[in-house]
Amino acid sequence: MKNFLSGFFYFNKKERRGIYVLVIIITLIGIFNLALPFIIQKPEIDFAKYEQFISHYDSLINSNKKSRDSIIQYFNFDPNKLKMEEWLQLGLNLKQAQVIINYRDKGGVFKTKADLRKIYSIDSSLFSKLNPFINLPEKENQTNKKHLQIKDSIPFQVELNSTDSIELIKIKGIGPVFASRIMKYRDLLGGYVSISQLQEVYGIDSLKYTSLKDFFLPCNIALVQHLNINEADFKDLLKHPYISYDFTKDIVNRRQKKVFDKAEDAFNDQFISESLFKKLLPYLTTK
Repeated sequence: MKNFLSGFFYFNKKERRGIYVLVIIITLIGIFNLALPFIIQKPEIDFAKYEQFISHYDSLINSNKKSRDSIIQYFNFDPNKLKMEEWLQLGLNLKQAQVIINYRDKGGVFKTKADLRKIYSIDSSLFSKLNPFINLPEKENQTNKKHLQIKDSIPFQVELNSTDSIELIKIKGIGPVFASRIMKYRDLLGGYVSISQLQEVYGIDSLKYTSLKDFFLPCNIALVQHLNINEADFKDLLKHPYISYDFTKDIVNRRQKKVFDKAEDAFNDQFISESLFKKLLPYLTTK
């Protein structure tokens, strides 16, 4: 047994030399790993440089703002007469100025300073800067007020397919929220074919509709956008409020076999009622 173990652990001269070299390498690696943190030190982050950069960036923003403010030239003006370039000189951007000009082009008139504030593109900050220079009274005089009361007794009428939100807001009972809903529903439909469709707008019940309907002229059908049921893609068909998902699939499946000769051919009572299809029909075309 002793001879067996001594034979097992016996190394010749060449093997012993290799073991010595291996032990030395392992020792050196261990010493190197221990000394490495002292040899290579992580550089400290200089936060002062970042703070200097941020400070420089802020100063650039402030200088740009000052430079823009220095370009603005305030002067006394009548908002009913100002041209586009003059609005820009007062610090308005193109969009803000265009909203005002569109309002005037449609017959809108500014009678008091407060009327300019009602324009949705003019916020309170901009209005406070313009207010001292507006050549209009703070309040409307009583003579004009009496004239307006007589005028208000005559319904102000608009056409649903050509009007905009500014005109809609003039109607008693329609604020910015309802004006926005009416415009959005018009976009979904492709236009109104009947004033009665206002009852389909969220929040307009039969009572509210009765109070509003006299303010609208008959709908201009020529402005209605049509859906070509032979060519419109799946998404465009489905977007229409009167067309369900199943009816859209039915239209697409049937036209793949044979194109529709006329819009009436699209009717399928399995997917749409006859009354709803009659409402949809003015929006459909096959050419």
